[in-house]
Amino acid sequence: MNHPARSRRTTRLRYVAAPVAAAAVLLGVPAAPVSAVPTVAAKPDPRQVSLSFDRLASGLANPVAVVDAPDGGSRRYVVERRGTIKIYNQGNVRSKPYLDIRDRVNAEGGEQGLLGLAFHPNFSKKPVFWVTYTRSDGALRLARFRADSATSRRVDASTARKLLTVPHPTYTNHNAGQLLFNRDWQLYLSTGDGGGGGDPFGNAQDKGSLSGKILRINPHKSCGGKRYCIPQLNPYKGAKAGRGEIWLRGLRNVWRFSADRDTGKLWVADVGQNAYEEVTRVGYRVGGRNLGWSCREGFAVYNSSRCTNDRYKDPTLVYGRDEGQSITGGFVYRGLRYRNTLGGLYVFADFISGRVWTYGNGVRSLAGELGLITAFGETGSGELLAVTYDGNLYRVKATPR
Repeated sequence: MNHPARSRRTTRLRYVAAPVAAAAVLLGVPAAPVSAVPTVAAKPDPRQVSLSFDRLASGLANPVAVVDAPDGGSRRYVVERRGTIKIYNQGNVRSKPYLDIRDRVNAEGGEQGLLGLAFHPNFSKKPVFWVTYTRSDGALRLARFRADSATSRRVDASTARKLLTVPHPTYTNHNAGQLLFNRDWQLYLSTGDGGGGGDPFGNAQDKGSLSGKILRINPHKSCGGKRYCIPQLNPYKGAKAGRGEIWLRGLRNVWRFSADRDTGKLWVADVGQNAYEEVTRVGYRVGGRNLGWSCREGFAVYNSSRCTNDRYKDPTLVYGRDEGQSITGGFVYRGLRYRNTLGGLYVFADFISGRVWTYGNGVRSLAGELGLITAFGETGSGELLAVTYDGNLYRVKATPR
């Protein structure tokens, strides 16, 4: 099997999985419970924190995401690339899957499989969730499933309802697939640029293509025969020159991105091509930002023929090949346990080098090491988790230096 994050530099992926952000009232739906975590006024110094990892479970099948349902429970849901979701609860992983859709998931390519998971923001009352996976023809499929209740131990795969399909016919890499709900209760989905090297089809800049984007939809309603609607504030809603689902464009392969549970700002980690990995912090209230690929990689020009007079959003931070080759985006820490040490800092890693960094106040600092991190997760109380491709689930710990 190909290397999970990159079989070659041009076939690198970002495994997506899905963190679920705290819900806010919108669409007339009552807000789900949100942990009362005070905002940290002043961020700690990233250079003064060390991170370590306590292993909670092993023996998982290539986990690519770990997600909490916003129901106040203690369950962790681990997404396995092969097409299953497992429940971790109170020190144990249930042997029988919560969801098993191996019969419809194509996990043959190293970057394909079951990729993302997001629960309804009010899951305790509306036990539905969404997943992304690659199907037999390579397309990225977004589907919804329904549990009998929030405490169900198994979900019937026949409850699936298809929402959206993004064609991906040529290459097996750059499938993206991260899912999350933000404070606006809208569902955000990352898509890869279509694979290969250098965005050969020019999808990332094409407003008529769903590839190389972050999409934003309202999955709580149906419109025009689809099981979702286009939110009013989407930049190309009703426009002839763009797909209404598009929220951000100019992306290569956003394997993981997250929303700051305090501010709603998106932290978009995009896997680089030849020179740079990058993270861009983007506000969630205004869409239509262009992050530059494949005109730019990081701050540098990659393909000048793709550059236009468009205004590109600069990355918040970049790092080069000497430090890593495949970024795994993380979270801004908003928990209580390490508030004084880590509060307000962004934690992320590189899949290949195993380096784990903290970032804040314009400073990025090496804080720890753990190889093969495919995703970070966030508990309901804001503590951080991580999964590695070799089958482990970890708790992230912070100590002052």
